[in-house]
Amino acid sequence: MTGAEALDGVSLVRLGRTSLRDQALSVLRQRLVTGELRPGTIYSVTVLANELGVSNSPVREAMLELQNQGLVEAVRNRGFVVVNLSRQEREDVLEVRMMLEVPAMSRLAGRPELLAAYDRYSEIAQEILDSAREGDVLAFLDADRRFHLGLLGLLGNHQLVDVVGLLRDRTRLFGAAGDILRSAEEHLDLLRALKRGDAGTTTAVMTAHLHHVLGEWSGDQPQD
Repeated sequence: MTGAEALDGVSLVRLGRTSLRDQALSVLRQRLVTGELRPGTIYSVTVLANELGVSNSPVREAMLELQNQGLVEAVRNRGFVVVNLSRQEREDVLEVRMMLEVPAMSRLAGRPELLAAYDRYSEIAQEILDSAREGDVLAFLDADRRFHLGLLGLLGNHQLVDVVGLLRDRTRLFGAAGDILRSAEEHLDLLRALKRGDAGTTTAVMTAHLHHVLGEWSGDQPQD
């Protein structure tokens, strides 16, 4: 099996569209958010490269990018360790996401850009729901990311999309725990409110949706 074939099988992207480094980054990010790469465990670049069927270089470059994003830390002469966020750190990330994503979605309610893209995001929302019902966490995460960052992108602020994308990755280092079905259903509720131009309901749905970060996704129980 070639490196291209190995990565293609795991990350579902093909050479010619992205570099080996980007493909390795996509695979490793998936493993982080689903919990396959566990906090506190040291991972060797060589071992990861052998698993992916590629040379060390693209994996090392990918891990350095994840380090720059605060998701892993280098361990001298041994590899990289996944950062273990405390509950307080996750609460802090959630607070920043609330400050950014809730008002952003409220601004999007009823806008022509949203109405023009409504059918496309309805399809992604259904994809999210189908993945949740099937228990396919990887497919859920992929569609969920495309849904939320895509909607934010309709506002035309690429810096906002980049920052929220990084915050989402940091939050979901503890992913794949709990029931994701309720969270999946909320995507349809959010879209309907956006289409109606109902900023109040949009705010309420998005606020509840983000609070699942500390509930279902982290494995913690919601607190009063």
